[in-house]
Amino acid sequence: MNTEAKQFQTDYLPLQPAMQRMAESLLGNEQDAADVVQDCFVTLWTDRRKLRNVENREAWCIMLVKRRCVDMLRRRRPMVDIDTVNNLADEPAEDDTRLRLALQLVDRLPERQAQAVRLRHFDDADTQTIARTMQINEGNVYTILSRAYKSLKQMILDYEKE
Repeated sequence: MNTEAKQFQTDYLPLQPAMQRMAESLLGNEQDAADVVQDCFVTLWTDRRKLRNVENREAWCIMLVKRRCVDMLRRRRPMVDIDTVNNLADEPAEDDTRLRLALQLVDRLPERQAQAVRLRHFDDADTQTIARTMQINEGNVYTILSRAYKSLKQMILDYEKE
């Protein structure tokens, strides 16, 4: 093994567990997290000469993982077909049922998540307003909403199986 590879192995490979934990916390999926971390290591190896001047390697790696996770989450964002939205307007009775179900599911969330979802979707509050109301920073609003959406998605999947 050449000296460059040995240096990479001692400088970056020990950071893998922290990178994996960060990716899993953001993505909520071990396999996707492993893919992101592997992709980050490929990037780190490819750019290894540029990284010689990086003072805090761990912070650099965690930042890289966060960015890749955000990219992956953006690609996952579901697209809504406009025809589906228009068809829903033609079915008010079904909308009432869906609204009642949504309210019931939101009520089953942990208190902070439910509060954030209600503010965002029922009061039409922006992130800054939610942060002020809940006395947290905007980054925490995104985290709370993300966790709430993940929980709601699972509840909906469970409901549809019944």
